[in-house]
Amino acid sequence: MYTKNILEISWSILKRVLMKKIAVFLFEGAELFEIASFTDIFGWNNVVGLKEFRDIKLETISYKESIKCTWGGKIKVEKVITEENIGKFFDYDILVIPGGFGKANFFEGKNNEIFKKLIKYFSESNKIIVAICSAVINLLESGYIKNKKVTTYLLDNKRYFNQLKNYNIIPVEEEIVIDDNLFTCSGPGNALEMSFKLLEKLTSSENLEIVKKNMFLK
Repeated sequence: MYTKNILEISWSILKRVLMKKIAVFLFEGAELFEIASFTDIFGWNNVVGLKEFRDIKLETISYKESIKCTWGGKIKVEKVITEENIGKFFDYDILVIPGGFGKANFFEGKNNEIFKKLIKYFSESNKIIVAICSAVINLLESGYIKNKKVTTYLLDNKRYFNQLKNYNIIPVEEEIVIDDNLFTCSGPGNALEMSFKLLEKLTSSENLEIVKKNMFLK
């Protein structure tokens, strides 16, 4: 009995060590579809995925308690990040940044110092950063992404993509661009595919297909 208890405790500790943690950083005006592409895929994974991959923790975070989405509706984030507690967020393995619309005040927070410090740590630690659509602009404004291949929203007369020349990166006119641990994409429709790629990277191609099958996703 004593040996069994020790083994159970050891396994519990090991699971906490191995468990991947994803933070979804929400700016005001973020698009719900881009948020849900990650919350739902990884939520389903923790229910129907292979048992060895069911401990991926995903949480929404922001520098404010709640955000209003581009098309209406509010989301209360699970954790609020502040100057005092920012160190606790360095434990996360992946940072996902959904995009949003300027008319919904999405770009007002692009110079937020807390966000910049988070990007600094993740980039210098070579942790995975995923930026969707217009979120790429907020990411690049941090000043810590350099010499990386990057894309962003490609339509609307390329007014977002043309902004990439203002940063020390390599613009790539493709819908999805992956450069080492930096994942960027063009639009909301790519968000789901990005979540697939991230799930596959963290688990396996077999596990990804199981999750997609159970969600009736092609």
